[in-house]
Amino acid sequence: MKCNLVFYLARKTSYSEKALKKALAEINIELHNVCASTTPLMLGEKLTEALSTCNLVFIIGGLGFSGEHRLSDVLSRALATTKVKISDVRKLANSVGKNCGYLIRSGNQLMVALPDDPEELTAMLTPQLKAYISDMYNL
Repeated sequence: MKCNLVFYLARKTSYSEKALKKALAEINIELHNVCASTTPLMLGEKLTEALSTCNLVFIIGGLGFSGEHRLSDVLSRALATTKVKISDVRKLANSVGKNCGYLIRSGNQLMVALPDDPEELTAMLTPQLKAYISDMYNL
């Protein structure tokens, strides 16, 4: 199966991409397309494109920012205008760092938001999360 990756205000992009690829290889998922965004508007455009080609999209970065650029705030504003319910969103605990991730499901589409630190990202891609993704897509 293929997925897309969108970096949002991310710093350690190559290390994060490498860590994500390694974790996803364990459940037979590979990256289809990788892109970057630096503004909330650009993020919306990139996510729309990413979800039009793959049902699974990872967003890396933007969780440590504050105000209107913080990823959780951007996603919250965007999801307020959709049919996604609060029960479709789960917070992902971060045992290594301070910024939690998010899992957002709508039908057969899934977005996973993770921090841009490879160590944190790897720790958050737990066996349980990988099993959830595998079960969702019958991998």
